[in-house]
Amino acid sequence: MYSLMELSLKGVPSLLENIETIKDWKSKRESILNAWIDCIGKIPPLIKTRMDIISWEDHDDHLLVKIRYLSVFGDWVPASLLIPNAGKGNKLIAQEDVRKRLSHNGSSLPAILALHPTSESGKDDICLDTGRENRQYGLELVKRGYLVLAPDTITAGERVLPHDQPFHTASFYRQHPDWSAVGKMISDHRQGISLLESLSIVDAEKIGVIGHSLGGYNGYFLAGVDKRVKAVVCSCGFTTLSQDPEIHRWGRRDWFTHIPKLSDYINEARVPFEFNEIAALAAPVPLFMWMGQNDKIFPHWKPAADGLADLHSLYAWMGEEEKYTSLIGSAGHDFPLEIRGIAYSFLDRWLYAGKP
Repeated sequence: MYSLMELSLKGVPSLLENIETIKDWKSKRESILNAWIDCIGKIPPLIKTRMDIISWEDHDDHLLVKIRYLSVFGDWVPASLLIPNAGKGNKLIAQEDVRKRLSHNGSSLPAILALHPTSESGKDDICLDTGRENRQYGLELVKRGYLVLAPDTITAGERVLPHDQPFHTASFYRQHPDWSAVGKMISDHRQGISLLESLSIVDAEKIGVIGHSLGGYNGYFLAGVDKRVKAVVCSCGFTTLSQDPEIHRWGRRDWFTHIPKLSDYINEARVPFEFNEIAALAAPVPLFMWMGQNDKIFPHWKPAADGLADLHSLYAWMGEEEKYTSLIGSAGHDFPLEIRGIAYSFLDRWLYAGKP
């Protein structure tokens, strides 16, 4: 446990404090993971993959397939599958034609789980040319040669329940009072990885995750508990509990409540983890972090910058320094073109999409 006053005065705790051996780190990692799972609730076992095809659209350089896939507790996740270079060839008339496109065609593709930011349109924000500027990374990555899966998160896109507003989680907590939205999102995204693995067109050893803001932190949350993720890009999704002006940002709120149990700790002026520790659960998976000094959503960039530096120290100590990149610029809560270019090159290096 850390006192909030101590975090405010001393900043983020060092990942390598009292760590001398890999065995020491594994023990500390297990302790961090246990505290994390205790806070976010269970991560249910994976279930058998099931996918329904809803509709599809041919484009010049990709095929857009609207699907839904089964997640835990009988929940169906609406999602978009974007398949590169699939707009050329025979006309797709039936579902079977689409499924054949998803079959092995002589060479397997690297795949990306693309997680959307806090946008009412959900997956469409990142997969369609109608999405917001600097948010169309799903569309850009399929044009780069990746197969892309972009799901709607709970409370967004097609998952806004009748009579609910987007990003309001009260209905979820009435159904799952002892769980957390973070635990639910991780579980849905794990099933998304299973879906990608089930497609013979996908190279199951080359599956990465990218996201901005909400999607960004969900990316490293996922990689921390699921080692099938081979690379992570997080834009404007890393922050700290230390010096956060919005004290219950991650706890109970009137709208999107991430981790209710965290508010119980905060009300006692203590917390069971800091977010550099949660990001460290992903190590040594290749990890790309971007943040802006003028981010109005996460304005306390200085302790976050310390957290990113501490993550670098961990990767370097592991001998995996080349797998970690963090960039800090003067931008706001945005994913600018030049940063996306560097992030895509990072993914190309670790997943390789035919573009060195």
